[in-house]
Amino acid sequence: MQTALYERLDVKNLTPQPKAYYGGPYTVEASGYKPVAGETIPRRHPSVKDGLVVRPNDRVATIYDIVKYSSEKFGNAKALGHRKLIQKHEEVKQITKKVDGKEVKEDKKWTYYELSGYEYMSFVEYEKLVLKVGSGFRSLGMEKNDRVHIFASTSPWWLAISHGKDSLTHVRTDQLIA
Repeated sequence: MQTALYERLDVKNLTPQPKAYYGGPYTVEASGYKPVAGETIPRRHPSVKDGLVVRPNDRVATIYDIVKYSSEKFGNAKALGHRKLIQKHEEVKQITKKVDGKEVKEDKKWTYYELSGYEYMSFVEYEKLVLKVGSGFRSLGMEKNDRVHIFASTSPWWLAISHGKDSLTHVRTDQLIA
């Protein structure tokens, strides 16, 4: 079996590149399946041909454990990136469309967003943010089985709210915010 890339390199400083790191085979027939006429046997990655991976590591049992494990393993490597809105540009253009077989000119408003370059948060910074959100929930009186409704666009902060809620069973009282 091949050694995984993250076992051979310092993953805390790894900058992934869009290239194939390994040669084939990329998939193999999964074991335990009988041939069915007109169908192929399911295929899996060679390292998991005998069964699906249920947990990425023996120490990972919850969603919050993934955050904690990632922080320990990848440290200051880039975890999440976002871009800020610099300016919203609106433009009116005249378009031609057919209505009842006749060409009609109509003004249409187009919106363009000018965004900054990406800003990144490391795995360690993200774990700290998650713990702060979790301790904030705890200081508001939330407990393990309480629910949080998140209505927001997808962002690192939206994700931190979700993971912060999952951390409630792991936040110690000395980690509560003042």
